[in-house]
Amino acid sequence: MKLLPRQSLAAVLVLAGLAGAPAFANPQRLPVSGPWSSGDYVEAIFAVQNGVITLPRQGNPKTGMFFDRLIDRGNIEAVMAASLSQAEKRRDILIILSATGEFRGRYGYAVALGDDVQGELVAIQIFRLYLIDRLATLDMQDEAEKIRCSSAIATALAGTLDTLAEGPLFTTDQLLALSAALGRHYPVIRTKLDPEENQSILQRLQGMAAAQSDPALKSAFAGALAAARGGN
Repeated sequence: MKLLPRQSLAAVLVLAGLAGAPAFANPQRLPVSGPWSSGDYVEAIFAVQNGVITLPRQGNPKTGMFFDRLIDRGNIEAVMAASLSQAEKRRDILIILSATGEFRGRYGYAVALGDDVQGELVAIQIFRLYLIDRLATLDMQDEAEKIRCSSAIATALAGTLDTLAEGPLFTTDQLLALSAALGRHYPVIRTKLDPEENQSILQRLQGMAAAQSDPALKSAFAGALAAARGGN
């Protein structure tokens, strides 16, 4: 399997404030129960990177529990409920978003090579839509933070649209689930996008809906498009 770029891993560590921390560079154990912290997500990246665990699979006797923890929304709700400042919560969620982005890249690469992990790729993207929904609910007063968060959200959305555009690689049910999640979370997410980013997403969804021949998917894309338009 292709390794994560060194600079990409370093970026996650810097964001987490864990650069040079031996416990994360050489994970000794994997957290498989209880809410994961943002640091646990960083450890999870290195667990796969260093061969401590193979890329987790849903329902796999050895790695299924690990995957379940990876996309457990309880991890995020624990952050949101914690006695942390808005800035601290935002930092933790951005670390988790970055970490799950690395996993998304690995699953996407595996799918491109013919590996049967489409379900995992869709599941982690649905989780990331939920994640940026929660990020969008946090106050962002600082202009630099607004730009940073908007960029992270736009990147996650681009990955979702890329998957929806690769129809032949996925089952109809998988694409329906992902498009439904996009429509469900977008009304909150769009409040943190600048007008140009929102318009770009509108145009992509409109083109995908127009080009889709499957009635169920065409309807689902139209629903996601309606959510993207919101009050416009």
